[in-house]
Amino acid sequence: MIVGIDPGRWKIGVAFVDGEGTELLLSAIVPASESDTLTAVFEKSQWNYFEKWICEGTLDSIRGRTVQKIFIGSGTSSKEFVKKFYLPHTVVDEYGTTLEARKIYWRLHKPTGILKFFPTSLRTPPRHIDDLAAYATALRGAAI
Repeated sequence: MIVGIDPGRWKIGVAFVDGEGTELLLSAIVPASESDTLTAVFEKSQWNYFEKWICEGTLDSIRGRTVQKIFIGSGTSSKEFVKKFYLPHTVVDEYGTTLEARKIYWRLHKPTGILKFFPTSLRTPPRHIDDLAAYATALRGAAI
């Protein structure tokens, strides 16, 4: 299993991806105030920790799995986060992942009604998409 992390000032996007680096298994948005806890969660594979922050997928899809690689986005607050996150990881350029996350959101949640006629670039997802930016980061890392 591969993990993408998108650290931000207020929120941290986390995405668990299958070993081939394609299928999104689970994604969550964790408050940045919880950043110190994330290392322990990954160290002990305590996936239930993410239960209250799940945005996509289910805990069942990651239960019993171990993390093979962790990719952390290089953007906002990355340097501070990496100092606290001492597990082996690779920092990945996250330029443009927010735009990719918008596209991913609309691919996962097909627009209905009049929204179908608007280009993806003009649609705004109805929720924060930091988790999907983490997914985009994981996809980039897996492609390296």
